[in-house]
Amino acid sequence: MQITHLDGLGPVTAVIRSIGVRHDGAHQLVTDGLYLDLSKALRNPAHDPAMRYLTGLHREVYAHVLRTPGARELIARTAVQLRALADEVPRGHLVRLTVACQGGRHRSVAVAEAVARRVWTAWGGECGVDVEHHHIDHPVLPASR
Repeated sequence: MQITHLDGLGPVTAVIRSIGVRHDGAHQLVTDGLYLDLSKALRNPAHDPAMRYLTGLHREVYAHVLRTPGARELIARTAVQLRALADEVPRGHLVRLTVACQGGRHRSVAVAEAVARRVWTAWGGECGVDVEHHHIDHPVLPASR
């Protein structure tokens, strides 16, 4: 697992997870909060041989995912939902978002990072945001049927 931490003046308020739903135990990581499944929503960089073995943390994969029609709007809406959820829970409680795709290396990683940055910026750096990439270092999965 790899973690990105966006530091804030206050405590970590949001935890965003990226997962690959085709990995054993992935569904056990979905506990509470919001859930966003990108399996059919965005084009998969794994289909491009030049990006197949990279991750959503690589600039070219990140850009590819965000250039997918509708991706930026999806990220913006998800960030708004996460902030709205944070406004409804008592101060000091965590809000969670799980972002899923098939393998957890490309789309979910890029979108989780983009949502985290958008939420952190909207909070003006007052609160911290952690991003956990649970399957980023797992082997690339064979194409699904």
